[in-house]
Amino acid sequence: MITTQFSRPWEIRTPSLVRYLDQEYVDQFFSDGVLRLSSFKSFRGHKDEQRGDQREGHANVHIETPNGTHTIAGLNGQEAYVLCTSTVESKTLEASFETASGFRITDSLRFAEAISMKIPGFVGGMQGLCSYRDNLVVRKTLDYSVKPPDSNDDPEEWAKDCDRFAGIQIRDSLFLKHQSYSHQCEYRFIWFAIGEETSHIDLNCPAARKFCQKLSD
Repeated sequence: MITTQFSRPWEIRTPSLVRYLDQEYVDQFFSDGVLRLSSFKSFRGHKDEQRGDQREGHANVHIETPNGTHTIAGLNGQEAYVLCTSTVESKTLEASFETASGFRITDSLRFAEAISMKIPGFVGGMQGLCSYRDNLVVRKTLDYSVKPPDSNDDPEEWAKDCDRFAGIQIRDSLFLKHQSYSHQCEYRFIWFAIGEETSHIDLNCPAARKFCQKLSD
């Protein structure tokens, strides 16, 4: 994640992204603003080996702190919607997804914001490039201790703090994929909402179209 307080002029270039999609869905998006977002749950169940990944939404994080090693292992259960795109625009990659069309996202930040406005209960989101490895364990080192509450502290509040801590630490896991998918050069968007995980959501978001172009354009 990028946080900057530069006092000098600086620009961060966000890439032009490609969403590969069948022509009928591209036409539907540009004519009516309709776009489907899938979930980690949907990815885990997809039979297409290019789109499916049983490890999606899983987290395995080892954290070294001054008071010991902590492990977070689990599966995302929060309502979250994902849009997978690629930084590569090619007929070869398009064919691997068995699609015949798609669209470019020319302004990823404004596109993400426009979509967020249409997600009920939206609470936050992330976007960025995926990383690819053989080993999908995320290893971190923190300079502060993680410990249970003293007897005078509130255990329930501590449990909530632990949930928030775990949620922050697993973020990198949601952008980590096995290297067998590295040819996809994936850049993904994740929108979180209040609720339980579902398979997908269909949005009507005409405002997002102004930040996109058809591949044929």
